[in-house]
Amino acid sequence: MFSWALALRYLQRRWVNVLGTIGVIVAVWSLIVVRGVFSGFIEDIRTDVRRSSPDLLVTTLPHATSFALLQSALKNDPDVVALAPRLRHYGTFFQRTGNAAMQSIELEFSNVDSSFVQLVGVDPAREREVTAFDDWIERARTRSLRDGMDHSAPQLGPELQVPAADELRARKRLGLAVPEAATAFRSLWPGILLGRERTRFNRTITVGTPLDLLSVDYVTAKDGTSRAVTLQRAFAFAGTFQTGARLFDDSVALVPIEPLRSMLGHDALDDGSVDLCTDVAVRATDGLTIEQLRIVAQRLTTLARTALNEARPGASPETLTWEEQNAVFLDAVDTERAMTTLVLFAVMLIATFLIFATLHMMVTQKTKDIGILCALGGSPRGIGQIFTRCGFVIGALGVVMGAGLGLLTLHSLNGINDWLFEQTGFELFPRTLFDLPKVPYRIEPGWIVAVAVGSFLLTLFVAWLPARKAARMQPVKSLSYE
Repeated sequence: MFSWALALRYLQRRWVNVLGTIGVIVAVWSLIVVRGVFSGFIEDIRTDVRRSSPDLLVTTLPHATSFALLQSALKNDPDVVALAPRLRHYGTFFQRTGNAAMQSIELEFSNVDSSFVQLVGVDPAREREVTAFDDWIERARTRSLRDGMDHSAPQLGPELQVPAADELRARKRLGLAVPEAATAFRSLWPGILLGRERTRFNRTITVGTPLDLLSVDYVTAKDGTSRAVTLQRAFAFAGTFQTGARLFDDSVALVPIEPLRSMLGHDALDDGSVDLCTDVAVRATDGLTIEQLRIVAQRLTTLARTALNEARPGASPETLTWEEQNAVFLDAVDTERAMTTLVLFAVMLIATFLIFATLHMMVTQKTKDIGILCALGGSPRGIGQIFTRCGFVIGALGVVMGAGLGLLTLHSLNGINDWLFEQTGFELFPRTLFDLPKVPYRIEPGWIVAVAVGSFLLTLFVAWLPARKAARMQPVKSLSYE
């Protein structure tokens, strides 16, 4: 027992060892807290990305692909529950300021400097069967009312058309022609939904405000030559949506698919027109894992290629799972978490180096004591154990206190953040920046155990190095050490 007795005595006499304990506490605490908060953010991000994306997306379709053709092929898969066409295009919006189309200004957005947007044409009825379309609108309504800037969408018509009263009010404000009897008026402009953050602080736009879309398309003549054609169409601002996935919300404008098809030269009433689509959103059977979704995606890719190659040889559509649709963003987030963990691990290395330095100094200063112990019959193993047990105590205290403090910090994180904001106006995690009602965190038992065990073993290892030196000392040389 002399090893334990001397180890505790040396620790009590040399308060510099407290620095090593504090270092382990800080390292373990930071690894648990930062990882927990980061994992919470990532879990929220993945939830929002999942909400904004269909289960599967059949994409990279050839030009002028018919949705009906793909629908007849894809619906035969047993795991396909519903299908919805999507039509992607791009354009710039201008806010109408007078009774002529030319009297307009570039629409000012709150979060970006450009009015350039990606248009996604949807069939609202079909989209509701595939994605949480109504939830997107409801989330924006809830946030709009809370912020005091109401850009929430009213009850919309089949082409996202705003109520007749709202469009009539906008037409009167701009001096456009309106019928004398208000009851005879019907909405004419198709509606457009913008991300909530885009119009959050714009006080000049209201539901029913006309927005002129300016876009470009390429038309191929019979002789094979192509030329750019300018396209223009009036839409009515129908409100905002919010999926929670900022990349999707900030870059996309939702419009009804039929007016967008008409603008691109495929009006449903024209002979030879195509029910144009660039993507097909797919809702799969509920409860499928990501691995099962990948298997379904392979089957849908085969079905789509078979159907399209009959009419257009060489077509190579592909089907993406919701993770693959957002692969670049999700991979970037995972990489940031890995890099943050690596940086925090450096804190642990610094703490263990501090433990090594203090114990090595202790061995050097206690050389004569080691010689006396050897002369009295102390074994090399017993002498080495004095210093390994010093490391054991430092590591055990640091790991237990660091893990306990880390868990306590995570549970109290929102209370601490609220208290700091009330007292100083400063927030550790600004809610306006992250647009979250509270700071998310996630306690991962496996990670906590790994950090605790890894930190403890690393502490024992750096304590073993000076202990090994002490165990190899010769008694005669130790007694003569000055």
